[in-house]
Amino acid sequence: MLEKAMKGQVKVYRSGRSVGDFVPYHVHFFLVEDVLIDTSCTWVRAEILDALEGESISRIVNTHHHEDHIGNNRAVQEKFGADIYAYKSALPFLENPGALKLLPYQLQVWDYPEPSQGRPLEDHFQAGRYRFEVIHTPGHCDTHVCFYEPEQRWLFTGDVFCGKGFKYLRADENYHLIIESLKKLAQLPVDTVFCSLMGVVPNGQEALIAKLDFMQRLRDRVLNLNRQGLSPAEIRAEVLGEEEAMTRLTAGHYSKQNTVDSILGIL
Repeated sequence: MLEKAMKGQVKVYRSGRSVGDFVPYHVHFFLVEDVLIDTSCTWVRAEILDALEGESISRIVNTHHHEDHIGNNRAVQEKFGADIYAYKSALPFLENPGALKLLPYQLQVWDYPEPSQGRPLEDHFQAGRYRFEVIHTPGHCDTHVCFYEPEQRWLFTGDVFCGKGFKYLRADENYHLIIESLKKLAQLPVDTVFCSLMGVVPNGQEALIAKLDFMQRLRDRVLNLNRQGLSPAEIRAEVLGEEEAMTRLTAGHYSKQNTVDSILGIL
């Protein structure tokens, strides 16, 4: 499925693989002037190319190397002649997507991208009349960057925000690095967050501060219970409750226990 909307001068696309009438996971990508921010997943290739018909795209910028963000790099590059840019450590994954080593649920929901050739992002780029700053924001993964337009107060956050709360952590994420990245972002004057999961988030700086505060309070509570002698599993049950469908569907790749273990430094 694919839906299109406008937020000021930003074209917002909401996409995801349809399983009958159900879409297990939505991912947003964005077009600002001639720059496409992320390209969703392989399963929606035909819909994306149709939706972008008639656009002028000279550049693709990826927030990170995951399969739901680089899935149509090659197809868009071939159709529009666009150059691809990503953080330097993301480039080997663009060139060799097999290195992603996708799990069964990832294959079903997103699948492997086709290989694409990218260039390393510099510290800024131009999208028509808009000048974006590139901010390295590790935690979700080392290759993660955000894009900030200070005059418009736009912040494109990839997967570093994803809502004001927090329960599940991927096994390869780092809770403490996410907090450090959010600290950087929360200092910026931001009116609108453009989030890969949530789409358009108003009152952006307020939302970022709320997320940061939630994660810091959760961290402090976990560490306090650890000092009291509770086991990691007991802490998870006390703070986040029992595991739910997300953990079962991803075979533990996303779990509440991962959150606790990352805070404790044992993941």
